[in-house]
Amino acid sequence: GGASAAADWRQLLAANEALAALVAGVPPIALRADVGALTNAVSTYVPKLDPKLLARFGADFLLKGVDPSGPFSRVLDAAGIKPTSLVYRWFDFLAFALSGLPVTETSAAAVSFMIKEFFADGAVMDVPIGGSPAIAAALERAITKHGGEVLTKAHVDEIIVEDGAAVGARLKDGSERRATHVVSNAPVWATAKLLPASARGTAGSCLDATAPKTPSFLHLHCGFDASGLDPLAVHHIIVRDWSDVTSNDNLVFISIPSVLDTDAAPAGHHVLHAYLPATEPYADWVGLDRKAYEAKKEARAAVLWQAVEEFIPDIRERAVYSSVGTPLTHERFLRRPEGTYGSAWKAGEKTFPGHASPVDGLYCCGDSTFPGIGVPAVCGSGMAVAHAIVPASKHLKLLDEMRRAGTLA
Repeated sequence: GGASAAADWRQLLAANEALAALVAGVPPIALRADVGALTNAVSTYVPKLDPKLLARFGADFLLKGVDPSGPFSRVLDAAGIKPTSLVYRWFDFLAFALSGLPVTETSAAAVSFMIKEFFADGAVMDVPIGGSPAIAAALERAITKHGGEVLTKAHVDEIIVEDGAAVGARLKDGSERRATHVVSNAPVWATAKLLPASARGTAGSCLDATAPKTPSFLHLHCGFDASGLDPLAVHHIIVRDWSDVTSNDNLVFISIPSVLDTDAAPAGHHVLHAYLPATEPYADWVGLDRKAYEAKKEARAAVLWQAVEEFIPDIRERAVYSSVGTPLTHERFLRRPEGTYGSAWKAGEKTFPGHASPVDGLYCCGDSTFPGIGVPAVCGSGMAVAHAIVPASKHLKLLDEMRRAGTLA
């Protein structure tokens, strides 16, 4: 990045300090969108914020017209970071990894919070032991422990609406589940189709099926013989061209979870997942017959194999098993329309719609409603829905329990 890169980095961290302190000062689990916020968040956390940092936030951002809900590029501009610098391009990359959008279109608050967490002393990038299923299993244990029921492979055909209110769901087998509140974590385009036409959302709501979509993915899953290899890192990221991180075939993310979780692969072997993140056009895969589809998968997977070959040159010879996933795979198995990564609302032009729907009793969560694609959005939006349903007194009790347990400051 040249002699100025380190200075740019320090300059940005200093400029971001006030915004990050404000964004991270009130934990997401304490936030509410009603008057309960006065007791659960404002009275508890706001007084703890450093008045000097709040004053700096006003001087550095508000007076300069930088809106935390706007793009993070305005923070970079306010800090004097030039678009041609390495630091600017690095945050273009981080913003894209977070949202599937460049830094000129990704929420300043989301990126600012990520900076504080990502670059904190002792911060690491890990993998869950047991993989993603372990997270799902932990959630299932918590739900069933409190009397709930978890159904898997239970395809929802319809959200039942009576007298203008959502009252349950009808499954593919014809059975119904009735509920006081209905929460959908399906993408906005899928949720809208589950409702009667008369109940579908208006523009800007969490049921607005005209929401723009990010492109899709291309995946390579591989199990390989690890004999004779030097110790591997868990995460690898290949960047071909820093000038445009959103271009196709430019970024390849690679994870080898078996480096940390030895149960993820048989002895003497590793598993890896390599993928192109939100740059694969869905239209390129539509209408292919089976033979053409398989040929295209093999041809397109070359860019992923080549990325892995940069640190495991003979990976193709070592491969015991491999499988390629396409936008059509994403669409079929994850029920993501057009295999999309998520909603492409541009910060500064349009805010994410949030959890409230035009249908009484129906709430939406997931990455169609909240900034940050994937797990961060699911967690943040899920808490927002819970707080909309649960009274402030119960919410406050949970926060107190967490503080006593040492899991919340």
